[in-house]
Amino acid sequence: MANKKFLRELLDRSADGAYVVDGDQRIVAWNAAAEELLGFEARDVVGAQCYHILGGHTDGGCIVCRRGCQPYNAARKGEQVGSFDVQVRTAGGRGRWVNVSVIGLEVEDGENGGSLAVVHMVRDNEAKKQALTFASEVSAWARQLHLQNTGPGAEVEDVCIAEQLTAREFQILNLLAQGTDTDSIASQLVIGKTTVRNHIQRILHKLGVHSRLEAVTYARDHHLLD
Repeated sequence: MANKKFLRELLDRSADGAYVVDGDQRIVAWNAAAEELLGFEARDVVGAQCYHILGGHTDGGCIVCRRGCQPYNAARKGEQVGSFDVQVRTAGGRGRWVNVSVIGLEVEDGENGGSLAVVHMVRDNEAKKQALTFASEVSAWARQLHLQNTGPGAEVEDVCIAEQLTAREFQILNLLAQGTDTDSIASQLVIGKTTVRNHIQRILHKLGVHSRLEAVTYARDHHLLD
């Protein structure tokens, strides 16, 4: 069980932005690195519920920061939570991409025994996200260039397939090609496992295949992967 004073000193020494929320998801600690990264001062956010301050969402527009969010609930249960990327709100009102790690800790609370605190470690991810977006755009341009240089039949087929898949399905298809399993995809994209499985079923249907392996093979053969 961690001591409150020790935990606060640890956060103060961290180069990463860090904040702690209690059982009601209210911010109880906010370090200097978080102030520098996101622009909010501790006095402005301590006591507020974290999701009201940060309003985080994925690039697909799915809201991550909300009451009872998946990372928070998992950390409270003592489960390991994989780090994930999310776009949060800054003090200036602009969005900023960050990478977040979440840890649940039992903290000494004087005569009241212990209380659960959920620590969020936040690091800047804006430059990496911009680079990935640029790489994705270049890949899409290269794919279109390839299609223009192949036979007319192959071009029509590949373009039709590409138009059928959504941006989220392309994202999941690329993760499948990297050997990522359902649990890891759900963690990385901050969505439920059932949602991942539903996306995969739609991918299989659109590609006309019967397994994940067949989907990846088909995607490689038809130049659908980034």
